[in-house]
Amino acid sequence: MQYIFNFAAIKFILMTLDTQAVNLEKLLERNLKTAIISHFNPDGDAIGSAVGMYAYLRSKGQEPRIVMPSYGPECMDFLDPDKEITYFTRDKETAETVIRGSGLIICLDLNKTARTEQLAGLIAGSDAVKVMIDHHPAPETDGFSIVISDPGASSTCELLYRILMSFRSTGGCPEKLGLRTLTSLATGILTDTNNFNNSLTPYTFTAASEMLRAGVDFDFITNMVFRRYSEDRMRLMGHLLTNSMQIDRSLRASCMVMTLEDRRRFNFRDGDSEGFVNLPLMIGDVEISALFSQTEEFIRVSLRSKGNISVNAMAGRYFNGGGHERAAGGRLYMPVDQVRDYFFQSLEQFLQSSQQL
Repeated sequence: MQYIFNFAAIKFILMTLDTQAVNLEKLLERNLKTAIISHFNPDGDAIGSAVGMYAYLRSKGQEPRIVMPSYGPECMDFLDPDKEITYFTRDKETAETVIRGSGLIICLDLNKTARTEQLAGLIAGSDAVKVMIDHHPAPETDGFSIVISDPGASSTCELLYRILMSFRSTGGCPEKLGLRTLTSLATGILTDTNNFNNSLTPYTFTAASEMLRAGVDFDFITNMVFRRYSEDRMRLMGHLLTNSMQIDRSLRASCMVMTLEDRRRFNFRDGDSEGFVNLPLMIGDVEISALFSQTEEFIRVSLRSKGNISVNAMAGRYFNGGGHERAAGGRLYMPVDQVRDYFFQSLEQFLQSSQQL
């Protein structure tokens, strides 16, 4: 049976949350061989929720495994000090063995298995019980026994914290989750809200307050995530803002393009561009920001907005992607020198069509 509910409706929460928590907790108590999986290019919310669930199950005497399709930002390495995460891009054989041998697969911070890239076929072909916990719109439900989705949550980590706190064994006591679980979930909340600036809910601050009282060191997390950048990253940021950022005042939009040459010149590492797309939104009359990052296979698209523009809808229509209303991404397959014109033309068309609705 599938369970889909929205935490944003408070009365609905009161009627259903306990029931959903009971079902998930009973499933976890079966002590199945568990694989915890998140999306390609995992961010703080993906890694935080995965490690948080992993640490919770470990505290219950279980031996789950985390499998990530690819590496995430190096600034998240403090969540995995003992290198317990298996990365498909580094160790394909082990990743495949873990997934094939699992009786339970928990997918976190993804609304479609396609977001796991090369792992999607393995997940679909597995006979394991499958669970999805996520905060992106329109979750895929086929093949999943339990789907817990709340697009209104600030992050998957906030959603997972709420679920774990509802477990009978936890009894609403955050200390019972353990400091590693709490720190991991706090990291995802901190990063997905851009340090408590975006996508906030009243429960975001409730969770953070409870975590703080339970011993989570938010100063430590902030230092590890936001204050360990390399000189190359800072110079890359300056280069993009000075030499790449183009603003169209009529569209109230900014566009930056990071080329392969930029990556080589500034010794780019995975995660180095995290947060760059948000910077142009600090400009008063910029309401949408786009960052296009060239790779060997495609151009990665990051979109952000601060007005009423749905970059989720725009990403789905023009950029082979999706996400949230004000934060989305996708991919393009075109020469990098055509990207700027395509973005501004697409945005103009999108705005005109939106005005006609």
